[in-house]
Amino acid sequence: MIPVMTAADSNFADHRALADALTAERPLHALVRALHRISSAPVAVIDLRGGVLVSVPERAEWEAEELVAVSPPADSPVAGCILRSVELEGEPVAVLAMRGQSAPAELLSFAATLAGIELSRRHAILSGRRELLGQVLEDVIAGYLGEREGARRLLDHGLDVSKPHEVVVGSAEGSPRRLRSYPWNLHTLLTQQNDPHLRTIVDERLVLIVPEKAGLFVAKLCHEHLASFGSNARVGVSKPRLGVRGLRLGYFEARNALSEGYGVHVHRTQDLPTALLIASLEAGAPLGDLSAEALAPLLEYDQKNDTSLVDSLRCYLGKDGDMSATAAELFVHRNTLRNRLRLVEELTGRDVSLPSNYAHFWLATSGLDLSTGANLSSLFERGTAQDV
Repeated sequence: MIPVMTAADSNFADHRALADALTAERPLHALVRALHRISSAPVAVIDLRGGVLVSVPERAEWEAEELVAVSPPADSPVAGCILRSVELEGEPVAVLAMRGQSAPAELLSFAATLAGIELSRRHAILSGRRELLGQVLEDVIAGYLGEREGARRLLDHGLDVSKPHEVVVGSAEGSPRRLRSYPWNLHTLLTQQNDPHLRTIVDERLVLIVPEKAGLFVAKLCHEHLASFGSNARVGVSKPRLGVRGLRLGYFEARNALSEGYGVHVHRTQDLPTALLIASLEAGAPLGDLSAEALAPLLEYDQKNDTSLVDSLRCYLGKDGDMSATAAELFVHRNTLRNRLRLVEELTGRDVSLPSNYAHFWLATSGLDLSTGANLSSLFERGTAQDV
């Protein structure tokens, strides 16, 4: 006697076929194919931006924007499809769509749950990698890692600091948990690859390290991402830089640009006092690097022409702008000193006599000889010790 398969047996077999798909090499693709075999209907997973992640048949056409516009998916058909929400850590990230109504609603819901499980598994793996990268970047930012060791540890994460990179820093007023858990690119999860750009969280800010000239493009995508789940989304972009020290300085540049407010902002030359007041809110502000950046035109000129513009400027500031006392200290004529200061102004575009520029140059020359790991408090401690 041939056994007769009951409806319950068939239902169990269908659920088993869907569950077994998660053991395949490409689980989500296998899941959609299994659901297509069971229902004989076109099936797709579509992210909330309207991107078709998986479709069986591959050439099936989908009204993607219309399908994802329904949030949460309704029980009634939309554009001829029944929909179920795919969630990751409680957040809807995609929809499972089936054309027609060939499969029981319960089976479709089960498939959507399995899709969420697979995305969560892949997301957990990438999140672990980002956490490890975040620890390395925190050590770099704090100045705990030297150039060689920092470069080695970053290379373990696929970042070659011998090539120029830009740093993108973003933040939004919202749940820090969502910032860590909300996926940015579901295609990355499905292809089982690393993030297209190194991405992590540092001090509850989203940090990306991208190749030179990619910063502004990535920053705009980053802003769109942050604005989707938090208010006052802000993104800053650094200048392209080389090496571990460059990466560290780039982080502070991007964070300073971030402080300009809502939207995307590219680092621009700031008054050093302003930059330091922002950067020194956290330990490890790179005062030495910021000072070298502020005095770069003078340092380059001194090196090329064997002059002493920086030393002359430092002495002038140390004498509170007294021309006679400075000239005597340097053993030069007052006119010689006046010409040097005029050249300083031409090279930097700053009037030395203005109070704001005076503070800028004082901080820059005082911080220039400090170690890379020095912060603002180190400068004032040093000044206090010298005054005693």
